[in-house]
Amino acid sequence: MTQTVSEITPRILRDMRDGVLTLDMRGRILYLNEQGRALLGEPQDLTGQRYTEAFLGREGAEENDAFHQLILDAVYDKERSHSGEAPYRTPGGETRRLRLTTSFLRSEDGREKIGIVALFSDVTEIARLNQQRREASIVFAVLMICVCLYLFFWSLLRYLNIEPPGWVLSKMIEAISVVMLIIILKTTSFSIRDIGLRVTNARATFLPDLLITAGGVVVLVLGKVVLLRTAPGFFPEGAPFWDWGVGTFADVIYPLTVILQEFLARGVMQENLRRIFTGKHAGALSIFVSALVFGVMHIAYGLPFMVGATLLLGVLGVFYHKQGNIWGLCIIHYVLGEVATFLRYII
Repeated sequence: MTQTVSEITPRILRDMRDGVLTLDMRGRILYLNEQGRALLGEPQDLTGQRYTEAFLGREGAEENDAFHQLILDAVYDKERSHSGEAPYRTPGGETRRLRLTTSFLRSEDGREKIGIVALFSDVTEIARLNQQRREASIVFAVLMICVCLYLFFWSLLRYLNIEPPGWVLSKMIEAISVVMLIIILKTTSFSIRDIGLRVTNARATFLPDLLITAGGVVVLVLGKVVLLRTAPGFFPEGAPFWDWGVGTFADVIYPLTVILQEFLARGVMQENLRRIFTGKHAGALSIFVSALVFGVMHIAYGLPFMVGATLLLGVLGVFYHKQGNIWGLCIIHYVLGEVATFLRYII
């Protein structure tokens, strides 16, 4: 049996994934489909009610002013259609971002406007992803500027034949890191509570990191033994195998430095690079680029140390990708950094 248009149209409106709202020119609700009610969090049929009474008279209606204004503009401004995006908070407390487009309903002869129809859809996820990519781009730009400034400063010192102590450049890296973090917190919605600080499985987090730390210490110690035999000039002549004398105040505050650096390298940089890159290799690319950039920041210590730092940061990046927090990585970073210092790999 052939169905008539009058039978098919209500089914189309009912099954649409977009919300459909129709009003007469006086602002009375003629129709709101089921999807529209779901998007607006309305459990009851609002047909026959005035829009202002149904939506604007309730408590907290001012939170949805931008959405309501798009509707009311269409009602009172009869000369043109309207479209835009606005946040909408449902009575249940859920906030969505809706994209809304209005057009006019005309009489059969097409001369008279008898109402408006508003189509609205949920673009919350799209808006979130777009915001993440915009903010990730800001983070990447800030990072590149800071790295370039550091390299220019280091090149200037070499050009002037100035060799500052290693701790001066280390403090400069830390200062740049702090400045970068402040800029990111001020220019994006990024929160220090959001990324890299939560531990959901302590065993899965700390056990492999402690094993990596122990293995790294063994490698550093054996490496020094080998270098003392094959390249004795690599270390200062007459220096003890383990030299407590190279310790400075920087070693006292080093735990805080490690947390800051790991948070910036993982929670800020690697996470935001992952949002910029697309495809199945996005995670690997974010690990590689973040490790390479922070490895370059250690160029003042020479090529071997820079390469070693890059490899270590790459390994830490893999662990962060799997664990989702920085605390186990801080253990690896701190212990191996201090061991490298007192074995005189750095100083």
